[in-house]
Amino acid sequence: MRLRAISLAAFIFCAHTSLGQTSSTDSKELHFNGGFVGGATLAQVHGDGIGGFNKLGVHLGVTVQIHNNESKGLHLGVIYNSKGSRKTQNPDAGDYTTWAYRFRYIDIPVLYSTPIDIFQIDIGLQPSVLISAEEDMINNGFDPTIIPVKDFDFSAVLGASMEMNEHLSFYSRLTQSIIGITPLPDQDLPPGIWWDNRMRNMTLEFGLIALLFPGE
Repeated sequence: MRLRAISLAAFIFCAHTSLGQTSSTDSKELHFNGGFVGGATLAQVHGDGIGGFNKLGVHLGVTVQIHNNESKGLHLGVIYNSKGSRKTQNPDAGDYTTWAYRFRYIDIPVLYSTPIDIFQIDIGLQPSVLISAEEDMINNGFDPTIIPVKDFDFSAVLGASMEMNEHLSFYSRLTQSIIGITPLPDQDLPPGIWWDNRMRNMTLEFGLIALLFPGE
């Protein structure tokens, strides 16, 4: 699985060197650029019975950007991402329990990007491949989860970025699973013993894009 992700990343970066650019006098000129992305992931899982982006994780990967002269185009990526959810304590209500899910994925976002004022707005789809699914039910470390999490996910993505200088941009993204990452729970089990319905990943991500070829 990791080998496939690395191979895809290498293929995307080869696109920059192999496709090149057309004449600068062409109004449809395409600019290819590549670089790294990384930052923080605030995550929750819709359907696990709790709310709030309480699970803190990280994401890190590579990106390729393909723009025309109007700064419209595609952003592609291969990104490791740590998702999941975490239940926090509520001492005011006498609740001192805590637990967490940790789902590690390789995300492959395919985003259409267009400028609006000083921002680049990104919208698109993101298939993901599951690396591992773990849970910590007694605050004693993570073990493989007993929940049958699917090997893949498929999400919608909405984001925005702002250029800081010719090398760096700051971005934020909101993602939401379109399909459930688990089947419906066994109806013979009491409601809520594992999960309430089909789980869906939700993330709020913040980070930096560092381009290797500024100005192209």
